[in-house]
Amino acid sequence: MVALVRLGLGIQKMHAAGRPDLFVEPSGDALHDYFRARFSDGSHILLAETDAHVAVGYLLAEHATRAANPFKVASSILYIHHIAVELEQQSGGVGRQLMHAAVKLAGELAVTTLRLDSWHFNTHAHGFFEAEGFTPVNIVFEKLLQ
Repeated sequence: MVALVRLGLGIQKMHAAGRPDLFVEPSGDALHDYFRARFSDGSHILLAETDAHVAVGYLLAEHATRAANPFKVASSILYIHHIAVELEQQSGGVGRQLMHAAVKLAGELAVTTLRLDSWHFNTHAHGFFEAEGFTPVNIVFEKLLQ
């Protein structure tokens, strides 16, 4: 759990710096509680470790199904909420291993689509996602009124 919190703090700091109007400053205690709840709610947490069993990355995903409705067909997706890799380990294949593990999990769950979203300021991640075969499918527009 300590490793997940450490990795989560890094990603939360980036989000809080990029959009302080949306994201709170990271709290180790709050992240600990958050990850503990994810272990019991059916979420999937994939952890990347070194040979010395030191966690260097994680991926948090959720299997989501949606019944068909008058607007959309039924869907079964594996939604990736977080992927975090230690800064020193980035570009070393850890993220790719996590994504490949997510693809394998998706196959086991009979999922037809992997989906994720990324904030506009996280351009480094965008290149990684595209290299992993993800393509943008939706643009969210926002107008702040304050």
